Amino acid sequence: MKPEEIPDNIKEIPDGILNEILKCVNCGANYRLVKSELEFYREMLIPIPRKCFNCRHLDRISRRGPFKLYLRYCSLCDKEIKTTHSLEESKIVYCEKCYQQEVV
Repeated sequence: MKPEEIPDNIKEIPDGILNEILKCVNCGANYRLVKSELEFYREMLIPIPRKCFNCRHLDRISRRGPFKLYLRYCSLCDKEIKTTHSLEESKIVYCEKCYQQEVV
């Protein structure tokens, strides 16, 4: 099934899509949906993905931050910690002890 043939609204998707072979809009690879996946999309009102699993996975990885740790200090107790948030980011960072106190 071509991506443009897939309805945008999950409520319009018939169960027969489980028997269809879908084509990725990104790499052109074929992929299929399994019953539990379709049930999840229906429950969460998520449209059917137009990309194959590998392309969706690569998209998720590309949105991650860099795999680098920066030396920062806890915003409450000034304890030295390592975090993925650089100094240029205006994020509040806590050590584990202070974080646990904040979320309680």
